[in-house]
Amino acid sequence: MAKKLVFLLVMIFVLLSVSVTVFAGTGSDAPEVGFTDDKANLENKDSGNKVRVSDLEEKYGEVFFGEDSESSTEIVSINYGRVYPFEMRHEFFGQTNDYDIQNPHIMLMYIKRDGKYVRLKDVERKTNITEEICYLNTVVDLENIGQNKVNEVRVIIFRKNDVDNLVLDENLQITNFEITFRRWNPVERAFFELKQVFN
Repeated sequence: MAKKLVFLLVMIFVLLSVSVTVFAGTGSDAPEVGFTDDKANLENKDSGNKVRVSDLEEKYGEVFFGEDSESSTEIVSINYGRVYPFEMRHEFFGQTNDYDIQNPHIMLMYIKRDGKYVRLKDVERKTNITEEICYLNTVVDLENIGQNKVNEVRVIIFRKNDVDNLVLDENLQITNFEITFRRWNPVERAFFELKQVFN
């Protein structure tokens, strides 16, 4: 029995020490829904005009939602990870050293549903748009869980001052992700509970 206990403790320690994945809880008790119609506005500070996300979608819809739209260059490198203890929750994040206080980065999030891209909203901010100078971060709930169920997520990034003339691979980045995941298993749950105790 003592050998089993020592082995279990050693395994937990090894898992804790090699963990490098970023997981961030939102502290929100809101239901796991992050996708609905959006009324977010993008304010252009230079002109004082308010540009609706829906206006951007109408103007650039062909490139934003084109089946083959994807850029070969990156403005910001985007990564993602699951957020414990939520089953559906994922954090998308990226950082760049190329920043300008007067010209922040804009990130729009979409997920494909029934063959069409729809807005994927941040669980706290209730919008699919993120505006930051150098570090982009959003936490969303994906729709499909199970190893054979794919979440097709599209991330669109550009600089705020370029909003009137976006060109793919010049000043517009489109990155696509195909994400599958399963429910947390008991070992993973125990690992994260212990990790929270030691943090």
